[in-house]
Amino acid sequence: PCSLYIQHRGRLKEEEHEKKLREMIEEEEKLRIPIAQGLPWTTDEPERLVKPKAKETTRPIELILHTDVRAVERADFDSQVAKKMTIIEAYRMEMERQHKLEEEEEIKRMRKEMIPKAQPMPYFDCPFVPSRSTKQPTIPKEPKLSLNQHKRIKC
Repeated sequence: PCSLYIQHRGRLKEEEHEKKLREMIEEEEKLRIPIAQGLPWTTDEPERLVKPKAKETTRPIELILHTDVRAVERADFDSQVAKKMTIIEAYRMEMERQHKLEEEEEIKRMRKEMIPKAQPMPYFDCPFVPSRSTKQPTIPKEPKLSLNQHKRIKC
């Protein structure tokens, strides 16, 4: 029989395929066997890691809270109100003191006046003589009491 090129090429393909299958099986078997990993080259000296630089300590920011500001303002307001109240109270006390002094003076004066004293005798040297009036006497007018006028007003 004669051999064709296609047959020769088919055999080569089959051999390559069988060779690939054998290699894959060998690789799988190698993977199944555990192989211990060797120690790294730096086992003689322990590896020293570089420490990161220490950060600067954070400084707290001065917080100004609205409540603190409001408390200061309120304290100022309360002190002003207290000053005004003390001034008003002092003024009121002074007014009461003056009022009491005036009342006491009034009472003293009234007591002095209430003491009965003799009245001097009236002088009758110049008797009172009424003088004649310079005005003209009033001319009387008669009222108009007619009924016709009353009716006109009502209408």
